[in-house]
Amino acid sequence: MSLRLVRIDDRLIHGQVVAGWLRALGAQRIVIVDDATARDEFLREVLTLAAPQGVPVEVHGVADGAARLITLAGTPEPIIVLARMPRTLLALRHAGVPIEVVDLGGMGAGPGRRRLHKTISASPDELRELRELEQMGTRVEIQIVADDRPIPFRSLDQSN
Repeated sequence: MSLRLVRIDDRLIHGQVVAGWLRALGAQRIVIVDDATARDEFLREVLTLAAPQGVPVEVHGVADGAARLITLAGTPEPIIVLARMPRTLLALRHAGVPIEVVDLGGMGAGPGRRRLHKTISASPDELRELRELEQMGTRVEIQIVADDRPIPFRSLDQSN
């Protein structure tokens, strides 16, 4: 499958994604799916500039992103998909995007959020959304960098 990495990371494109994941996976394109980012022309430009030269960056809202990812999933081109929150990936799954694994890469701490692992915290709604992804057959795991061993979300979710 060409969707080599589907990652939730509230920072979207940053050093770990660019330096680590792109190289480790041989990805040739980054697709960001986030409604707010898709509406923000300045942020779209900044994210495009953050990627290495020659790596195209696409930014889509959820509806357009679902259609684009369904198309890309059927091609051999290795793709990294980035979203800020579980809700986005859940919507993509409901729209028919074939997501086998979701990587939790960065979900910041804050009021009402429970720490799952190092830099990963989740609200009760996000925990429910991650559980729903798993019920749909998508494996959810934490793998901060490509060299780390994946940690199953289920092992950190105290409600299971």
